Amino acid sequence: MQSFRSDGAFAETLREYAQKIFYASLIPTIGLLGYLLFGLFSGQLADVAKGTADAHALAVINQIAFWLNISLIVTIACSLFFFWEESSLGFILLGLGTLFSFGLKFIVDFLFASDAAKYTTGQASLALLGELKLAGFMIGVPGALLVIRQLYYRVVDSRNQDFANAKYGKDIAKSTTVPKALIGAFAACWQLPFCRENLRPNCPIFLSKLKCWKEQVGCMCEENVMLLAMGSEERSKGSNLANAGGAAPATTGGFVPIGDIITANSEKTRATMTTRLGPNGVRIPTNPHLTSMQKRTRCHSCVIYNEHQREKYQLLSGPVTLLVPVIVIWQFQAMIGLVEASLRGLDALMAHVSFTPAGGTGISVTNAVNGNVPVETMFIVCFSLVMMTWAQKALEFFIFKLKI
Repeated sequence: MQSFRSDGAFAETLREYAQKIFYASLIPTIGLLGYLLFGLFSGQLADVAKGTADAHALAVINQIAFWLNISLIVTIACSLFFFWEESSLGFILLGLGTLFSFGLKFIVDFLFASDAAKYTTGQASLALLGELKLAGFMIGVPGALLVIRQLYYRVVDSRNQDFANAKYGKDIAKSTTVPKALIGAFAACWQLPFCRENLRPNCPIFLSKLKCWKEQVGCMCEENVMLLAMGSEERSKGSNLANAGGAAPATTGGFVPIGDIITANSEKTRATMTTRLGPNGVRIPTNPHLTSMQKRTRCHSCVIYNEHQREKYQLLSGPVTLLVPVIVIWQFQAMIGLVEASLRGLDALMAHVSFTPAGGTGISVTNAVNGNVPVETMFIVCFSLVMMTWAQKALEFFIFKLKI
């Protein structure tokens, strides 16, 4: 017990130090990045002369880059430790990494139009852009790994979600004796672990080999199903349920056993309930007092149906997640064409909104990216990670929200 408390105190102390180190390293990281961006966008690097001034600028950039890399590594490491469970951290890091790696040249081209070349072609400017691109990779790679981790845990957590919000059958314990289906997503209600074990042998849904959500009636929500399921059990115990004339239960000295009264009332209810003939000659109860929409809503609140949805998600989550990279690999050339077309469209947009007539004509990023397979591949990888996340969210929405 003492060891457990010591471990808890040590973890809390470690967390406090990580928080302090994170904020202590974040300040110089932002300051150094800000200073490099100021040097790029202020035009100071564009105006440096050759020789001594240019050498001095390179020395300053190299010195700042050295300390920036150290502070950036510490900041990222502490952020990963401190915000490990934040689902948005991966997307934030991936977005910042893409911005610093590729987005700055777009911004320079947009802000300075035809003069953009002198901001990005000098030796000092190239060194600065190279450092910012390195910083982008240092930020973006952990972000991409976190996004992949989030994808994995989204699948695992959705498979293991509880059904505390279920209205029907939420207190029913799982059964280990249900007849298993080969593929859980195609299982009937009586093949899932929340099926009522004591009702199954005489349940009309089980005897007809149907699915309760297809018939919109089941043992969790419809008492008529339970009455029919219990009828055979009562008859097997010798209850007088086949009284053709509907006579009252036999009495002994004027005393009517309460069990016989309940049994007789149950039999009268069975005799008046609405049923239809199903497979195997089994009578399936129907409820004429509820609309199809009301019955569907009732199914959506049932623990058995939600277990069915979870089995369906477990079957589809892997293929849906992997479908995105499969399509990307299959249509890789088309994806490259899409990236190039998107960049050309961005060029046209920047030219349209630019205040100068030359706006958009000095775009160098499109020419630098188009035909550069490694850079285009990185764009496609980032796009694929985002699309894989959206595909998972869409699957969860359709299965767990819309209950399709």
